[in-house]
Amino acid sequence: MDLGLLATFLAVARHRSLTQAARELGLTQPGVSRRVHRLEQELGVALLERRGDGVALSRAGREVRSYAENALERYSRLRDRLRQGFQVVAGPLRICASTTPGEFLVPDLVNRFAAEHPRVLPEVFTTDSVQVVEEMRERRWDIGFVGARIPGRGLRYEVVAEDEVVLAVPPSHPFALRREVALEELEGEPFLLREGGSGTLRSVQAILAGRGLGLPRYRMAMGVNSTRAVLSGVERGYGIGWVSSLALGPLWEGRVVTLHLQGIPLRRSIYMVTVRHGALPDAATAFAQWVRREIRRGVSGQTEDQLPRGFPLA
Repeated sequence: MDLGLLATFLAVARHRSLTQAARELGLTQPGVSRRVHRLEQELGVALLERRGDGVALSRAGREVRSYAENALERYSRLRDRLRQGFQVVAGPLRICASTTPGEFLVPDLVNRFAAEHPRVLPEVFTTDSVQVVEEMRERRWDIGFVGARIPGRGLRYEVVAEDEVVLAVPPSHPFALRREVALEELEGEPFLLREGGSGTLRSVQAILAGRGLGLPRYRMAMGVNSTRAVLSGVERGYGIGWVSSLALGPLWEGRVVTLHLQGIPLRRSIYMVTVRHGALPDAATAFAQWVRREIRRGVSGQTEDQLPRGFPLA
């Protein structure tokens, strides 16, 4: 059985969408459909049930999903054991990340990977999503992480996490007594905003645009360059701001209050970015493969709507 077919089927199963799976894999939607059809022909059963809003797994599809996850995991472990017997991963690992993944996801990933490969020399550069994409196109860095998919060619985007953007307000703000706020209520509010290339703000704007909506007129209280700066400014009562749920934790409990937009889920993906053509250095290749493997382990046995917010790693 072609392991590539199994990997394609798993991508469709995760997203419940041929289109979203194609984006993750860097393929066309018809290409993904043909691969799934080949697998169905090989097995002699229908794996998907087409629905108006996407696809769902058939009973046979659920069985094949379990098998595929196990098969790919065992193959990955076998390959790693064989490679470790002949190759030592060493050398520079150059990563460029936008602020949210750069502050709250990448450091843990790099630390864990470096613990397994002590001869790797990691370097992480943090900037906004637009600059990350530009740096990657110029091949100044090996691997990128961003919170928004920036249009353009030559780069491969792989979904590595699910995140949610929330509205942070001071505990003294009238909104603080509520759990959600209507979009129109934000008109005239003072906002602490990240730089124009921020993936967080771009994600909010893109989600609203997908519903034919836009942000109401607001007052810019201050421009800042990091999520922590937004939260600190909110705590001090300078204004309100959009932040990633990944940035929140025990440190901010009682210091800021977070709310959701009424009827508008602000869910977004976090992407790992690599160039489509050209070989990566050995350390970067090993790191990208390690991230993909850890994601598979983290989501094994879970449906898409059961995935945890944040990095789905074991």
